Amino acid sequence: MLPPNDPAHSASEPHAHHAATVRLSLSEINALCFKAARGCGLSWGEAEEAGWAAAWLTRAGLSGPSLVLNWLRDCATLARPVPEQGRWRAPTGPLCPLRAGLALADHAGLPEGPGEDGLSIETVAHPLVLLPFVARSATRLDLPLRIRWGGADVTLDRDGTGPITLPPGQEHEAPADLRIATLDRPDTDAIPTVYSVPIQGIALTDWQALDALALRVTVPPSAASRAGAGAAGDDND
Repeated sequence: MLPPNDPAHSASEPHAHHAATVRLSLSEINALCFKAARGCGLSWGEAEEAGWAAAWLTRAGLSGPSLVLNWLRDCATLARPVPEQGRWRAPTGPLCPLRAGLALADHAGLPEGPGEDGLSIETVAHPLVLLPFVARSATRLDLPLRIRWGGADVTLDRDGTGPITLPPGQEHEAPADLRIATLDRPDTDAIPTVYSVPIQGIALTDWQALDALALRVTVPPSAASRAGAGAAGDDND
């Protein structure tokens, strides 16, 4: 067992923590989910986006780490999108929400992106994970974007969003077909609303699961690594 605060540990909370939930800062959530995504085999760039998305979702009032954990458990089986004008289809099964989100942001302003006629994306797994990238697309388009699926209907503007409220049962739903549409540009003279969303506690079991994934890419401490730590010489003058 690793001792508390061992440098090989993710260090998001003391190892001997026994509460039902843990409370992490946004930067800790970002770092923990980044490491967990790397532990699942995602590339450095994709893992960085996963950490950012977890922090964005938490700031929006959702359970960001739990949503990312549920997606990471499935990500190896999820398909990459094939962007096409007006409709993106899932070629071999449900689409990965992170890779669909990255493609959506990359195609913002292009014919394959959400233009005047809107965009449909079929069979997206864990659709809430896509929301941060819809917000990024809205920023790049300088227009609000409205995204709908099932009973959910969320509008994300170019300056971010306040707390997101969803109908009961929407946080862990099955793959869904999404519809994304541009909205009219808002009044640029309007005073922006400043939202304050309290940081939610993360279930201890979810933190432990993310931490276990993160440890897959951590080299465990050893006598040799400890002996080689620190400066090789004396630099005192």
